[in-house]
Amino acid sequence: MANYEVKKVGIASVVKNFPIVFAILGALIGIFTFFIFPTDLAANLGFGARLLSWLIFIVLYTVIMSVGVIVVAWIYNFIAGKVGGAVIELDQTAE
Repeated sequence: MANYEVKKVGIASVVKNFPIVFAILGALIGIFTFFIFPTDLAANLGFGARLLSWLIFIVLYTVIMSVGVIVVAWIYNFIAGKVGGAVIELDQTAE
C-alpha cells in the first residue's frame, strides 16, 4: 500500500470541470422540481414559465455551486500549505 498526500487542488481544473457537472445535476434536479414532481408554486405555472424557470435554475445552480467549490478548493490549498494535505492510501489491484 502506498500513501500519497494531496498537497494542492488545481483551481484551474476545478473551474474547468465542475460547472459541467453542476449544470447536468441542475438540469436533472430542475426536471424533477418543475416538471415531474412540481412544487406548489411550479404547479401553477404554464409550460413556458416552467421551462424558463428550469433554465434559470440551471444557470443559478451552476454558478452558485461552482463558486462554492472554488472557495472550498482555495481554502483547502491555504490550509494544506500551512498544516499539510490529506493523506490517501492507495492499493494497486490486478486488472
